[in-house]
Amino acid sequence: MTCAALLTVASLTIANTTAAQLKGHYVPGFTGLQNGSMAPPGITVAVPWYFYTTDQIKDENGNTAGVNPRVNVSFAGLAVSWSTNYKIGGARYGASIVPVAFIKSRIEGNNLDVPDSFSFTDIEVDPLSLVWESKQADFIFNYAFFAPTGKWELGGRDNAGLGMWSNLFQTGTTVRLDSEGEWTVSLLGSYEIHSKKKNTNIEVGDIATFEGGIGKTFVKVAMMGNNPVPTRILNLGIVSYGQLKMTDDKAGPITSQLTRDRVLAVGGEGDLILPLSGWVVGLRIEPEFSARNRTEGWMSLLTIAYSLQ
Repeated sequence: MTCAALLTVASLTIANTTAAQLKGHYVPGFTGLQNGSMAPPGITVAVPWYFYTTDQIKDENGNTAGVNPRVNVSFAGLAVSWSTNYKIGGARYGASIVPVAFIKSRIEGNNLDVPDSFSFTDIEVDPLSLVWESKQADFIFNYAFFAPTGKWELGGRDNAGLGMWSNLFQTGTTVRLDSEGEWTVSLLGSYEIHSKKKNTNIEVGDIATFEGGIGKTFVKVAMMGNNPVPTRILNLGIVSYGQLKMTDDKAGPITSQLTRDRVLAVGGEGDLILPLSGWVVGLRIEPEFSARNRTEGWMSLLTIAYSLQ
């Protein structure tokens, strides 16, 4: 057996004894209210700041496995999205990219002894977003991929990436519950498929994620000449997510014997939109519960964006 194969077997053996499975690229909680819709035509530049804190790894019965240090994961990046009036099959087309992304304390699986400095991580490219819009509801489809641009090596103590390509497929809807569209309910489902990790036979299982929320929109309107113009839009609501492993982690002929991991979360979101200036500020906070074979903590996401309409 080669040295690389021995290390592969050891990595999965460790994962079995400490009750956690390998993570994918897509982080639950990155979308919430109205995540089945697309922004109006234009270019939006956003700076997301993600924070996740945990000191718990849950086993397959939901019990804390061992004593672990507290880890604070931070992610900061630059995202550029483009939405258009161009139609494909009756749907408006859009695309986005996160060309610059840094992460601190990347958690890959069973080990919370992770690097404590910001490093360039894997980037995300979303070349295809389609949204079908009507008065009552929007329906969206997205395809994205993650490229392994961050540092990763088997057993490395300063890994910032995951060492693999990932394909992400998303579909969802935003439904307007009243004639003015003030109340909405939304749901976005994601399915993530992975390649083998670089120079190994390790392959992370497929992962499904469900995110959504129910919220109310408050609009402040001012008269400009004879026309009413929205000057401030506030979205408030309850958001949630669930993430679960759909297929087993693998390393060549070896398959993890753990019950597939899962986690749930419920929290709140608030978004302030200033249409006249183009600025958008959003905050989402969601504590996790019911975790199995993975970490359990809570996350927050602060996003500041500027829209060029």
